Amino acid sequence: MISRVLGYFSYLQKLLGFRAALTFFVYYIFYKSGVAHRSKWCRIPLGQIVFYSPSLKQFAGLFNEIFFKGYYHLEKTNLPIEVIDCGANIGVSLLYIKLMAPHAHVICFEPNPASFAALNKNIKANHWEKEVVAYPYALGKNKGTSDFFVERQEETSYSASLSKHMAGKHELVSFPVRVDLLSSYINKPVDFLKIDIEGAEFDVLEDLFERHKLADISEIQLEYHYHPASLHKSLKEIVTFLESSDFAVSVKDTAKSNSVNHDAISAHMVFAKRRK
Repeated sequence: MISRVLGYFSYLQKLLGFRAALTFFVYYIFYKSGVAHRSKWCRIPLGQIVFYSPSLKQFAGLFNEIFFKGYYHLEKTNLPIEVIDCGANIGVSLLYIKLMAPHAHVICFEPNPASFAALNKNIKANHWEKEVVAYPYALGKNKGTSDFFVERQEETSYSASLSKHMAGKHELVSFPVRVDLLSSYINKPVDFLKIDIEGAEFDVLEDLFERHKLADISEIQLEYHYHPASLHKSLKEIVTFLESSDFAVSVKDTAKSNSVNHDAISAHMVFAKRRK
């Protein structure tokens, strides 16, 4: 346990510097101790960046997944790379992108109004308006509107989804959101595409394929979801689809694998990099 904590701190020190890493750990331990209480906004300093979250609990959970568990991997660069963040939620994935690529141009999509408000707050707080644009849309294979499901007790829940089966285990509320095509926003090469949209990932990939946009993307990192009640595309199908589109693909488990039980809910990170 101690070695793991020291490993996390060493990672953050390399990314943020000693003082910022220490400040973050104080906030994190404060939450883990149970002393922290939910408030409208938690202000979390991360070196030159300040991050706002509806709760330290939500921030810590997302930060743990993205930074410590390595759900995404973006090489550190000072180049003005082109990035798309599908399912940006409150902006922790955007935080990761801007720490790894400070000059990245980023297009974000987040259909949940509560999460979108937090995302915009973080964009404005860090003066990213010239480099980051956010759209309040869900993404799919067809334009239109659809019901969007969110846990009632966590209005910015990162399990919110167009599928009620993926939106969480607690009581859900739903409201209509606009669904748009990602292909409509790609008019130049994209260096890095991140997709975490709780079950609609295959629809987005098919939209890109059908409108000849996949060839413009160098790297895709997505969370694949399987649910026996509504999401039936197998992991093998999505890997084969990407490989046939000239990507080299690797997979990392994030939940129980459906390779053992085909009726079990599962999630995997899929890393796809265009072959040279």
